[in-house]
Amino acid sequence: MEDGFTMIELVLCLGIISFALIAIIGVLPVGINVQKDNREETIIVQDGMYWMEAIRSGATGLDNLTNHVDYIRIDETSNRAGYRWEPVPASPGDNHLFLPGGAAIIGLLSMPVQADLVGPVQVKNWPQIDTGSGEYNYIRAKVRAITGSAVDQAEFARDLAFSYRMTSEVRPVRTVEDWSGYGERRPVVGNINKFRKLNFYEIKLTFEWPVFEFDGEETVGPNRRVFRSMVAGRLVNRELNRKDSATGQWLENPNSAFFFFEPLKFSTPKYVAQ
Repeated sequence: MEDGFTMIELVLCLGIISFALIAIIGVLPVGINVQKDNREETIIVQDGMYWMEAIRSGATGLDNLTNHVDYIRIDETSNRAGYRWEPVPASPGDNHLFLPGGAAIIGLLSMPVQADLVGPVQVKNWPQIDTGSGEYNYIRAKVRAITGSAVDQAEFARDLAFSYRMTSEVRPVRTVEDWSGYGERRPVVGNINKFRKLNFYEIKLTFEWPVFEFDGEETVGPNRRVFRSMVAGRLVNRELNRKDSATGQWLENPNSAFFFFEPLKFSTPKYVAQ
């Protein structure tokens, strides 16, 4: 009858197994972080395309966005107090305005950076080629992932769900004529330049993630990704409390702060405030 393993052999086996387990446990956090980073990157790519197409098409029926947008904040160069919009009805004493639906969200995110705000819901006469005011609108939103897992969509997971900050910049496409003054000396070129400014726009969406909140202070992580696209079509502002009985669309109002792209329609320079 053969003898079993000796104590020394058992200790050696346990030592080898322990060494392997330590190596596996040491690599495990790295693998988990890589998986988390890949998941977040995938969400940002999918959400980025979703937001870009919604803004480019002037979408007005995406009311589910109120379940994902925590707030939209607009700060001007000269007004750092800014305006804050939330999808929660404002009570007396609250410092935010109410986002009634998806149309309001898209309308605010489509606001040009050079539009002159006159209060939270009005701008000076639009369209404008150049307001000359020097104002610049900083438009950013805190968003819970739209294309994340089903668990993150639940209301009970709202505070723990993956969130990101999105900054929207809409501006007319600019060319060398804007700096050289060539169009001013050549009327035909100048009119073409005006038409281009009214009907060709660049959209830039900057995503930063993840968003943390500690003791009421919001902090954004180091990750960043930028999406850019062009739109050929006019940018029109509309009221969100009145519709045209004939077309069913929101009524146009050159003083409204809610902007929408119409890719199949174009503005002409004769309507521009000089």
